[in-house]
Amino acid sequence: MLQKSQDFWFTLAITMIIILPWVTVRKVAVRVTASSNHASIIKFEGGVQAGLLGRISPSPLSGWHTFGIISDGENGHMMLAGAVGDFTKSLVSKPPSHLWVWKLHFAGLPYLTNLYQRVLLVATGSGICAFLSFLLQPSSAKVCLLWSAKGIEQNFGKESKQMVSGFPIEMVIVHDTAICGRPNVTKMSVETAQSWKAEVVIVTSNPQGSRDVVGACKAAGLPAFGPIWDS
Repeated sequence: MLQKSQDFWFTLAITMIIILPWVTVRKVAVRVTASSNHASIIKFEGGVQAGLLGRISPSPLSGWHTFGIISDGENGHMMLAGAVGDFTKSLVSKPPSHLWVWKLHFAGLPYLTNLYQRVLLVATGSGICAFLSFLLQPSSAKVCLLWSAKGIEQNFGKESKQMVSGFPIEMVIVHDTAICGRPNVTKMSVETAQSWKAEVVIVTSNPQGSRDVVGACKAAGLPAFGPIWDS
């Protein structure tokens, strides 16, 4: 009988897991702003827990894109989208008033932060969006943020710059390559992790950048995690 078959229950569970996110698809009002041609900020209503990712699309049936969520947990949330593809470039050139979203958010790589007590978060460019919530919300972990990007205020807006301002220098390290030149992010990550006494390093960068940081940290005896694909 099917009810006694393990394969039946596995198939049913997997089917429900696949269907559930699509049941939550909704068209919502958004406010999109762009300080430059390099990135846009997409704002939504409702607070979101730190470490979660969201999916958005101009169409309910195709073209879905995943982004890190920035939120203080109470007064709305937003996404920072680097203009690198057709969809993200259109957010800058033709800001929409509505987008399709998954109302069900899911845990991404940054959610690992909740498993540790002292964490170094390393981001380059728009990868910062995955980590900012840990500065804006109370967290069980003590986090140190290292962010390297070009023209931070010009490309990512005053709001993004303000979010990383006002923290102790040992807690938030911002390197603007337009002002300070291109850094050795790998070396900075290892040295900062050691001085912060981090239990783990979590990085969001391009594929090669993530591999370099993860490899260098592991060689120095520091656990490290980064995305397989471009973040």
